[in-house]
Amino acid sequence: MDVKLAEYRARKRKEETKQLIYNMIFNSRLEEETNNVSHHAINQEDEDKLISSADDDSAPSYINDPELTTTKFNWLTIANYILYSLLWATLYAIAIQMEFGAVFLIVSILYGIWSNTRTRPKQEGEVSAYSVFNPNCEAIHGTLNAEQFEREIRYGAVSVH
Repeated sequence: MDVKLAEYRARKRKEETKQLIYNMIFNSRLEEETNNVSHHAINQEDEDKLISSADDDSAPSYINDPELTTTKFNWLTIANYILYSLLWATLYAIAIQMEFGAVFLIVSILYGIWSNTRTRPKQEGEVSAYSVFNPNCEAIHGTLNAEQFEREIRYGAVSVH
């Protein structure tokens, strides 16, 4: 029985090692994203700070917390960025040789813009751009709000001013 248990544990340890190596190679970016998400989750202490600062006219204190705003880079991430940069430079050099460099550059810029815009939904605890630039969440002068729109529809544009 002890021999079977030792074999089972050795087999499980080997599978876990394989899975760990696989995750280190292929899922490092996913792991970093989940780590960043866990850093952005608001715990009870941050929630209490937010509630207590809601009465003040200052921004929530967790926005400026360096632990939440710093990104952790590991050697694999840096190596990936270097390889992507070298691949892009090589493809750009080939495009220049084919007299296609300007088009490649414009397509690269458009892809960079597209890939850096967020297409996923906002995660829990993640601050929005509106709350960062408008800490008290007041109505911004000159923007159209629901009440003003309703008045304009019912009574015409003259009722607003």
